[in-house]
Amino acid sequence: MSERTEEASSVREAESILDRLAATALDDDYYVAHDTPPGQVSRLLAGVAVAVFALMITVAAVQTRIDRPATEVERNALIENIRVREDLVANKQETVAGLQGEIADLQAESIVDGPGTEALRVAAGSTAVAGPGVELTVESSANEDRPGGQLTDSDVQLIVNGLWLAGAEAVAVGGHRLTSTSAIRSAGEAITVNYRSVTEPLVIAAIGDPDSLQNQWEQGPSGRYLAARAEADGIRFAVRGSDDVELPAAPESRLTVSAEPLRRSVS
Repeated sequence: MSERTEEASSVREAESILDRLAATALDDDYYVAHDTPPGQVSRLLAGVAVAVFALMITVAAVQTRIDRPATEVERNALIENIRVREDLVANKQETVAGLQGEIADLQAESIVDGPGTEALRVAAGSTAVAGPGVELTVESSANEDRPGGQLTDSDVQLIVNGLWLAGAEAVAVGGHRLTSTSAIRSAGEAITVNYRSVTEPLVIAAIGDPDSLQNQWEQGPSGRYLAARAEADGIRFAVRGSDDVELPAAPESRLTVSAEPLRRSVS
């Protein structure tokens, strides 16, 4: 028998198997005709099921309709509550603005210009100043690997104290005016003045007689200390006099103190 004949025979056998599977796919009872209609009980159960299903749908629809007004009332009440609170906040803000204006007016009225008023303002740092003075520029060593060559907050503190000791009338570090409540600290590798970071080269400006201020500072302990730091650790600095040094006023937060005078009882 040739190969072609064998292939044809295999195809016929496969087709025959498929025909038999299709013919017997359903149970024999499927092909039996049932002439007896459903009984009364079956019809009754089917009707009850349909009625229950319809009742459930009706109840759900009615419940939804009943709940809708309550939901709308709650929603409207919430919206009204939000509006009332917004109006309350707006009124509070207006009150705060008015009180701040009254405080500013009272502060302005309480300040009476006199011979010593301007000097007090300058000493307190509440007003910007300009005039002759000195500018001192200082920065870390150019050799980053040199031990002790990093400018520190202690260095800046000593420089500032030396300027006050030399007769400075006002001092600013990196553009930040110093007052009696100012702080010069370190935060990691950065130096902060009034809790604001400053960058190098750091400029420290002071108001005062340029020649006297520079000489007094250089000959004082602060100048000698910085000169020794420069020689030993490579700290770089330069001092120059100027006829036009400008210092800003200190921020309001640095002018406010919470201390109260101590009241002693009289025995």
